[in-house]
Parts: sequence; C-alpha cells; structure tokens
Amino acid sequence: MSARSGVVAFVGIGPGDPALRTERASQRIAAADRIFEDDVPAATLVELARAGQRVVRMVAGDPLESPAIVARAIAVATAGVAIEVVPGVGAGSAAAAFAGALGRAVRVPAAELPAALAREASDAIVTLVLHAGSPLQRVVVAPAALAAEFDLEGADVIVAFGAPNDALRWAERRPLFGKRILVTRAKEQAGGTAALLRDCGAEPVVVPTIELHPPSDAAPLARALDALRAGAYRWVAFTSANGVEHTWEALAAAGGDARAFGPARIGAIGPATARALERRGLRPDVVATEFRGELLAEAMLSAIRSEGQSAPRVLIARAAKARDVLPDALREAGCEVDVVAAYETRPPSPPAVEDLLRELEGGRLNAVTFTSSSTVENLCDLLGARASELLGRVRVASIGPITTATAAARGLRVDVTAGEYTVPGLVEALVASYAGYSS
Repeated sequence: MSARSGVVAFVGIGPGDPALRTERASQRIAAADRIFEDDVPAATLVELARAGQRVVRMVAGDPLESPAIVARAIAVATAGVAIEVVPGVGAGSAAAAFAGALGRAVRVPAAELPAALAREASDAIVTLVLHAGSPLQRVVVAPAALAAEFDLEGADVIVAFGAPNDALRWAERRPLFGKRILVTRAKEQAGGTAALLRDCGAEPVVVPTIELHPPSDAAPLARALDALRAGAYRWVAFTSANGVEHTWEALAAAGGDARAFGPARIGAIGPATARALERRGLRPDVVATEFRGELLAEAMLSAIRSEGQSAPRVLIARAAKARDVLPDALREAGCEVDVVAAYETRPPSPPAVEDLLRELEGGRLNAVTFTSSSTVENLCDLLGARASELLGRVRVASIGPITTATAAARGLRVDVTAGEYTVPGLVEALVASYAGYSS
C-alpha cells in the first residue's frame, strides 16, 4: 500500500464519553479526511478509500461486537481496500465498569430491545444502561418483561443479564452526578473547568460569555516590553494567567524570551498565575495566596521595604478593564507604576443567547459558574432585563468575593462563593454545597 492509499478505519469510541477513547482512536479521528457516525454503505467507504481518503467509521462500543459492523468491514476488505479496526470499550466492560453489572452484556438499538429480551424468562432480572459512563447515564434494573416496555427515547442501550452489584455502582455516587452546569469561561479556558466538572459526574454546558483578544492598541505593551528588556523596571506584576500568556506572546513576537525580565522581581496573584509564569521559566518572587489585588500589593510592598528599595518602577500587565486597587496602592507607597493592557475581554460574537435562553427557561440547568467579574457582566448583558429572573432558577457559584460582589451588584443571588479563589476551589465549593455543607 502506498503512502497515498486510502484506508477505512472502524474505530470504537466506547460508551460515549470522549475521555474513554483510546489514544489510537483519537489519532485516527484527528487524521481522518471523512468521518461517519451513522450507517453508510460499504460501497461508499470503498469509493472514498480508493480516492486516497482516510475514512473513519465511528462505532459506539467496540466495532467487533456488532455483527453489522463486522459484515461491513469484511465487505470493504474483500473489495481490496485496506481496513483497520480500533477497539473500544465494549458493552460488557462498560456495563461492569459504570453500572456494576458483571454478567453477560450486549449493546442493543432501542427498537430491538423487545426482541432481545423475548428470549429471556419474563421474571429474569436485567440491567439496562443508557449513556454509560456519561453524566446522562441512567440505569434501570427490572424483570425482562417490564424492561422490554421501557421508552428508551431512541438511544442504544447496553443490556446486562442479571442484577448489578450495588457496591460497584460508583459512577452515580459522584457528587455532581447528573447535574448540568453552565461554564461561562472563554472557550480557550473552558476545557479545564469542564474536565473538573465531568470528574465529579456533572455535564458541563459550555457557553463562553467572554472572548480574549489582543489589546486594541498594542503600542503601550510593546513600549513597556522594550523598557523591560532595557532594565527599566525593578518589578513586574501579573494579575491573571491570561496576562502572563498574552504578555509572553507579545514578547515572543518581538523576538524576546525570559531573559527580558533580567533582574526584575515578579509578583503574581494566585497559584494559577504563578503556574503560568513557571511554565515560561519564570519563578515569581511574591505570590498573593488569594486572588485579590489588595493582597498582592501588601506582599510586594513588604518585599520592597525589606530590600530597602526606594520608589521602584513597576510594570503591571493586565486586562484592559480591571480594578485599580493594585496600582493605586503601589503609587500611594511611592512607586512609579506603568499599567498596560496585555489583552482585553469582549462579549462573544455571535452570542449563543437563544440556546442559553432555552436551557434556562426549560429548567435544564442546575447551576452556573462565574470565574471573573467579566463573566458575570457579560452574561447579565446577554440575558438583558431577565438576567436576575432566569439565573434565580439555578444555583449560582462564584470564584471569589470580588466576583460575588459584581454578581450582587447586578441583582443576582449568589449561593456559593469559593474559599480558594481558583477553578478547582470553585468546583470544590460547589460540590460541598450539594453535599449540604456551607461553602
């Protein structure tokens, strides 16, 4: 087979949770020219492969569990086209792992469920698992005759023959299992938040309410970075991981690197900002333990006094729109402070308002998470005059007191405020609130 020859890969994607795909499955999907999720004739697969395309036929579960997929793969191979089979988490493994059902299991289309159970004794216990491994998982344990009558809403179902072991039903015991939680972060950052929520059993609903962009006027940042490279600043302060990333991008675009900071000391708000600096080879000298400008100002001024520095020049790289607590406190103490915009936040374009309204009006969301004042402001602007009413129907969780104050000023009731002002702290506080403890 030449390098340009096509291939048809039958790729098992497990029970539906993308996190359960094998690395090989993810590679084949990423490299595919054409991807099919629904049934497609063997002749179509053959034609595409002969044209040199890499074709993926995704299969729920494991490809070789399905007689129809086995027949399709044989037909493609018999036509002289190269095939590949990428195994996935099969029905038996999924039923055992996510529902504690350890016996024989098969994956069955909803329409074929009555026929699949007709061979069983009417009083034989079976376990039905829908959307195995996902936050939408549903487990039904019933006699075969009754199970055959369930409305499965058109979904494929895993049928395990026998009752589950309740001690092994860990998936449904996760603290946020089945909760649908709105994530309002910028899309570049939403993935980490969504992953934490999924780990707790929730279904994240990602609707970014802010977009991150370079500053409208990039000249002030460029001038400040030139001055930094020339040794003009004794201190550089970052108030967010976004500030670090966008400053670094501007520095790298100008041909600079970590050496530009020279002997300058570095201050950071919170552990996430500190980690962003460390990823760039910069270890902050001062880290405010809480995500508040007041505490960073105190920590920096304490370090400045202990070193006997006199009126040092300080660069603060931050969002175009932000609180002035940090620069004001430093200036009041005699520092010369330059504040430059490393990035700016804007409302999303086009906003997903209609989908969000349907979610809120239909009562399909359980909670909303706010990770900054900008996410509060922008979501309220998107929802307009109904913001307080609509968000009053869900649990509102805030990353910290500043974000909570912004929400309160917009007329929102805040149910959860994180004690640790980080995304993991926010998720932990939300979990505690559902467990009945104060956040």
